[in-house]
Amino acid sequence: MSFSILDYVNASPSSSSIGSVDAFLKEIRFPNPIDTYIEHSRSLLSYGTPDRLSNNPHLGGLLLLGSVSAAEAYFRSVLSSTLEACPICREVAAEKQINLGGVLWHGHAEFRRSAFEHLSFSSKEELVKATKGYLRFELKTSVFEAPLMQYDIACHLRHGIVHNGGVLPGRNAVRIQAKSYSNPVRIAVDFALLQRTVEAVDTLVLTFNRELFGEMCKRWAVDWRQREDWDVSTEDKTFKKLWDVFVCKELNRTRVGRSRLSRSHCLSQIRDTYNL
Repeated sequence: MSFSILDYVNASPSSSSIGSVDAFLKEIRFPNPIDTYIEHSRSLLSYGTPDRLSNNPHLGGLLLLGSVSAAEAYFRSVLSSTLEACPICREVAAEKQINLGGVLWHGHAEFRRSAFEHLSFSSKEELVKATKGYLRFELKTSVFEAPLMQYDIACHLRHGIVHNGGVLPGRNAVRIQAKSYSNPVRIAVDFALLQRTVEAVDTLVLTFNRELFGEMCKRWAVDWRQREDWDVSTEDKTFKKLWDVFVCKELNRTRVGRSRLSRSHCLSQIRDTYNL
């Protein structure tokens, strides 16, 4: 048997094709942004059992990756929904550019989804910049500093898993203040670390959902009413749009006092708070 020079390193691979892209795609309907995130997050946790994680050293990292990915999808979805609902956000974002490909793909009815497809939310800096630049919504240090810091750690771990085969890159190691090692270090995500990471990501997402809803309620009660385009005859319909974007039906099903977690009770409290 004769070998070529190339044969010494490995055998020639067989020809292969992924096939039709559409074979990978399944059309679905999402609930609102926060419920979609919670369903995704809980499915990751339920699959990442101690036995499965101990039997596969790569599984924990992939589930951690899924957690950050679910958060990124939530931020894109809730920001685009808020952009559509809030006239102040639309005014702030009027000069922003969007990808033509996204508009062509989503169509006229859903083109808002393309507004954030060019942004990565796998860092706290990108999230802070986008919310300020598109929504004029500041992530207050007193509320967001700790959740953003923990989310950033998850994002740096995710970067090593996605881009470096699960080995922590030096730049990311420095950013999360990891100690120095003599050899490369693999990101080993066991059951306890996965639980803590998903909980940290949950904390940021749920905090963001609460705080942005509070800001939108204030704008509905105060800022929007001072605009020339405000129509008092549609105020209930306008508030319902906000409610449908932000309320987490999945988590509210099991909350204490859930019978009072209704849109009418919330609307009544907003009217009382802002003397409407």
